[in-house]
Amino acid sequence: MTATDSVDVLVHRALLYGHEDEFLDATIPFLREGLARGGRPVVISERAGLVRRCLGRGAGTVEFVDASGWFGAPARTLTAYLAHARERWWPQGPLYLVAEPVWRACTRPEIREWGRLESLLNVAFAETRTNLLCAYDVRSLPAEAAEDVGRTHPELVGVTGSRQSALFTDPAVFYAERNRVPLAPPTEPVLSRDLAGGDPAGLRAFVAAAAEHHGLSRERSLALVQSVGEVVAHITRCGGGHGSVWVWSAHGRLICDVVDAGTALDDRYLGYFPPTPHRPAGAGMWAVRQLCDLVEIRSGAGGSVVRLHMGHESR
Repeated sequence: MTATDSVDVLVHRALLYGHEDEFLDATIPFLREGLARGGRPVVISERAGLVRRCLGRGAGTVEFVDASGWFGAPARTLTAYLAHARERWWPQGPLYLVAEPVWRACTRPEIREWGRLESLLNVAFAETRTNLLCAYDVRSLPAEAAEDVGRTHPELVGVTGSRQSALFTDPAVFYAERNRVPLAPPTEPVLSRDLAGGDPAGLRAFVAAAAEHHGLSRERSLALVQSVGEVVAHITRCGGGHGSVWVWSAHGRLICDVVDAGTALDDRYLGYFPPTPHRPAGAGMWAVRQLCDLVEIRSGAGGSVVRLHMGHESR
């Protein structure tokens, strides 16, 4: 029996390719295997047109998803994966998914977060009928992202077939490593306000004014105000809430730090997985990750920083 014959075994592979023929040599047999086994083949790649032409009539039974809209922000992409799998893909059979991230003008924090997403897919899809083939074009892949591939995928696909990745790292370990990467210092000018005093209305007004000052739309400003409120509420529930909020602009985005000098947060996948009726904890932080383009958390004995990135348009 192979891994793909098993009912509840995740198969998560990475394909590094440098030419379209290498991409097709791996993805077309993979999708045809899914069709032959009664699975649900799905393609999320900007090379969907190539795949359609190669599959011919078989392409009609494959679902093609717009890659540019799918890979907007890591946490929202993870939520979309889970929602589509539960509601559309798994009910139709084992999932055979070809996914190829879109790499365009990504900052270093974003690249690190996409690596974290790939690692978390091993948690999100564990013990499910899922076969993931993640494709990476080495001609456009950032160097830091290339370094993550072997650490986030249990198997690698090459011209000779699939092999185990000797570099694969347990997702919990990988996640913790990401959280130890220092945050870049704020860039001037910085707007700031203390959290002390328990004045939520004043805090909302400060964040809204800062967002307006930096040119955010009303929709994005409201999302940032809500996000900061949820972060402060979470920190307060954990025993803090006496720090400060800093706001500045960098890389064409508004960045907001919620700083608490005395509280360590329990950040084990905090806010990444949707809350359920049986696991409502962390619902507020999950909402924050959906509203913001990127959320970075650094926490320890010296306190916590929750950094929110908000672009002028939702990604």
